[in-house]
Amino acid sequence: MHRRIALSLFLLALGSTLPLRAQEQAPAPPEGFTAIFNGKDLSGWSGSEKYWSVEDGCLTGVTDGKLDYNRFITWKDGKVKNFELRVKVKVTTGGNSGLQYRGQERPDLGEWVVTGYQCDVVPARDDHNGMLYEERGRRILAHTGEKVVIDPQGQPWVVGKLPVQKFPAETWHEYRVLVQGNHHQHWIDGVPTVDVIDLDEKGRALEGVIAVQVHVGPVMKIQYKDFFVKHLPADLPLLTAAQAPIPAEAVKVVPQGGGKPKKAAAAAPAK
Repeated sequence: MHRRIALSLFLLALGSTLPLRAQEQAPAPPEGFTAIFNGKDLSGWSGSEKYWSVEDGCLTGVTDGKLDYNRFITWKDGKVKNFELRVKVKVTTGGNSGLQYRGQERPDLGEWVVTGYQCDVVPARDDHNGMLYEERGRRILAHTGEKVVIDPQGQPWVVGKLPVQKFPAETWHEYRVLVQGNHHQHWIDGVPTVDVIDLDEKGRALEGVIAVQVHVGPVMKIQYKDFFVKHLPADLPLLTAAQAPIPAEAVKVVPQGGGKPKKAAAAAPAK
């Protein structure tokens, strides 16, 4: 009898801990947010199982160092226009990935290709980690630590600075993306990394898919968990050139591959 009672008490105690453990593994979304990854399988996502799987409750991407171009896995249950995204990310040393948003799926460019805005995940480069990049488009729009206005001709201008911090690999960090109209903001662990206003009507996108990336380069593993999105009102106003003037002391964003910053003499049309 005593053994049965002891066993019953043990099972009761064990059962009482299970919901807590499950909650720790898959916390409820913050108020107003929706979970877009269930922590169990790839339901709602589309990508190659050669690169993507679920490991330890995380959306996991791996490469063998032989990737010939970047591959993506795309959230298929909706598109985003104005939104806030929060996700925890961990990448191995030397790894390179990105959070694609308002993206476009482009099978004509290759298998599992997505173009568009990207919040970069590059712990080895403090000036790239959390920056705003446009995949297969205008490329670097703002390095980490830059406040930028992209003029109507598509040229990004640095109009202010933010402090740059280090967020090392091999540990979890929370990435946050907030997009309202043509105003883009990124954070890592609550630290702002870029603040961008996109006035380029021809080059910008106002709606598209969410995706995540495995990048060409060395062997890597990237993991995502606690992946939450909040949809904001679709009719938020777009900022105009009059509301986002480019000062005379602004300099051009250094393009990918180098180059020297240039003053804003050519920026007059954007004022």
